[in-house]
Order: sequence, then C-alpha cells, then structure tokens
Amino acid sequence: MWTTTISHLPEELLNVILSRTGFKSRRSVRLTCKKWNNLFKNQSFIGEDATTREGESKMILLRDNTLYLMSIVMENGGGDALTEQKGKLICQNNDQIKISQVFHCEGLLLCVLKDENFSLVVWNPYWGQTRWIEPRHSFKTGDGTDMYRYALGYNNKKRCHKILRFIDNEFHIFSGPLFVMWYEMYDFESDLWTTLDVTPQWTINLADRGVSLKGNTYWCAHKWKSFDIDYIHIICFDFTKERFGPLMRLPFGAKDDSLVALSCVRDEKLAALFCYDYVVEFWFTTKIEAKKMLWTRFLTLNIDNLGTLIPGRLLHGAFFIDEAKRVAMILDKTWNGEDTFHIMGDAGYGKEVSLGEPEDKLFYHPLVCSYAPSLVQIELSPGFQRKQQSDLEKRRCDENISRFVSHEEELTKRLLYAEAIEKGIREGGIGL
Repeated sequence: MWTTTISHLPEELLNVILSRTGFKSRRSVRLTCKKWNNLFKNQSFIGEDATTREGESKMILLRDNTLYLMSIVMENGGGDALTEQKGKLICQNNDQIKISQVFHCEGLLLCVLKDENFSLVVWNPYWGQTRWIEPRHSFKTGDGTDMYRYALGYNNKKRCHKILRFIDNEFHIFSGPLFVMWYEMYDFESDLWTTLDVTPQWTINLADRGVSLKGNTYWCAHKWKSFDIDYIHIICFDFTKERFGPLMRLPFGAKDDSLVALSCVRDEKLAALFCYDYVVEFWFTTKIEAKKMLWTRFLTLNIDNLGTLIPGRLLHGAFFIDEAKRVAMILDKTWNGEDTFHIMGDAGYGKEVSLGEPEDKLFYHPLVCSYAPSLVQIELSPGFQRKQQSDLEKRRCDENISRFVSHEEELTKRLLYAEAIEKGIREGGIGL
C-alpha cells in the first residue's frame, strides 16, 4: 500500500509550506532530507520567503540584549500600521546569549556579545550558519561600555567578508586629554586580524553605528580640529581597497550641532535624515561614486505636533523609507521610556506604534536594521590551513595592547579621582 507524505506534494505547494517555516526551526527542517535542503537553496524559494505584503517592512530589532524579527505593514500613507513580532531569533539554539550591538550587511548579522571580551559572531539567520570570532583586545570605560566601533563588509572582487574594528577617541578627564586609537581588520579567508595604517583627519561620533551598502560602510563624520565651519560629511570605508575614502558633503548644510542619521533603502540606496528645529528632511542617493554622491529629497515634515517624537534623541534610533508608499518611519525611545515607531506620510500625517517598555529604561536604546533573508554563505574557518601571523603584526599588536593597558589604568585613575572630587563636593569638604 502506497502512503502519501508531504514530500510527494507538488513542488510549488511544498515551496509555499516550507517558506512559512519559522527561523528557529529552519535548520532542523533543512536537515530532514536532501530534497528539502535543496529547496531552501533555490533562489525562487527565498523569493517566496522574502515576499512581503504591500506596504510591509521587515527588520531585525535588538531589545534587552535579544534579537527579534519584526514586521510592520503600513497602509493609507502611514495612517494605519500593524506591527507583528515574527519571533525571537536564537543563535544555534542558545537563548542565553546576550547581544549588545548588531550590524547588518545583505542578510548577514554581525553581533557583538555582551560578555567580558565583547566576542563577535557573524550569523545568517536564514541558513542558521554562524562564525565565532575572538577580538584581540577590549577597551572599556569604567561602567563596562565597549568603546570600539564595528563594520561588516566584503571584497567586491571575490566576495570575501571582513570586519573593521576601530577605536578613535579623545577622553577629557582632568590633567589633559587622553587619545586612544587603533584600527584593525579581520579577514574571514585568512582567519587573521591585521592592524591598519590609518591617520584620520576626521572624527566619527561614538554613537554613529555606520550603514553597510553593497559591501562598503558609511558614517557621518566631520573634519578633525578644523577651524572652518564644521559641517557634517559622509565618509566611506572601502572593504576591497581596505581604506577610507575622502570626506563627502551631504546635500544639506548640516553643521556639527545638527542631527543627522544614515540608513538604507532596500540595500540599493543610501538614505539620510536631517533634523533642525522641528523640521525633518529625508533624502536618498541617486548615484554613488568614489568621491561624490548625488541626492534627491524624499520628504520634508514638521514634527512639532507629532506626539512624543523628540528631535534631540533621533540619533539613538533608526529610520526607514518606503519609497513607493511615500512613508518614513523612525524608531526611538520616548521620554516615557517606551520603544516607539513614529510613522509619517507624504502629507505629514503622524502615527505612533509602541513596542512597550524595555527592562532597562534608563540606559538602553533600541537598535534596528532592515532585513531580508539571504542565500549568502558565511566563509568557513580555514582550520589547520590557517595562515600564520607575521612577526611584524605580532609586534604591532603587542605594542598596541601594552599602550591600551596603560591607557585603561590612566583612565581608571582619572575616573576615581573625579569621583573623589564629586564626593568631596557633595559632602561639603571641597569647595569649588
């Protein structure tokens, strides 16, 4: 007697059924049989999986050190919005991992763990693939905050992924400035960290997380110690050439006290948010070249009457543009402590969709990035074929670590001195 199983269904129907598999169960389903695994590798299948309803945006949300897949459907120019939490993303069935930062690059997520060394994991939730990477050194403030900045990109010539990790800060705590700088890169192919020769003539704000687009990463920056009017620029790190490009002007006259944030439009265009007074402008690129960009303005909105949206805190969140719907969306933390999506349409209509309060209402800010499932494979570790670190690189690394240890000791000493001064003032033993 012949028994019909799910595998005997027409391939079109099987595609539909499997495409509804949640991210958490996807790896187990793929391992069921060779036929199902091959379906997951098919580009038409991922097309089904990535299909969104009209007006829908999919994104990765980081709240309380946990990643979630979110969906927001916008209708009527943003007047109606439906949010849906698709599920909690669990890395290798380990729900105990805490994530402090997340960065997106064409379907891959670079996660910075909240552990002693700020370990790194690159993860493709669609495949369930991961690659764990140990940094060579960590530099933390007195409260344990990671002072490094990160970017994930790839060599456009051979699609080899790389991680840029750098610290470039000037601390001002009594007895003069303390300057800390180290630029380094991790190469997936060699499994090695390399120190980069960078002499920055610019400053990137510590709160700016950067945006990856077509293998490169972009930040807002301004000239370092410039005596001219300090306009905000854009700077790009080219992962193929492994170097920064020149500072490029934004299409608006944003000065250092302006609010500017970057995002992407469907991994195709770079987008910029510019806020001054109670006006928000949204722009996106029409052309990106090595030394210049062409932009067009998308929306201009007055947010003076848009509920709890606070211009002074926009940089902590993220924004999205739905070009077809003429809708913009900002995620931020409001004064009452709730993570909230602020949705604005072409006519200036504003709507708020609250995600509720996080556990840490004082220091926590939501992080979010757009997302679409990707067939991109994470390069496997070379294992026993791993290349050996050069003597020059070992020497440079040891020198940098030694210098950083002395910096940490000096910074801790200054912070303790500052706390003692503050305590003395509070107790009336020291006068101003």
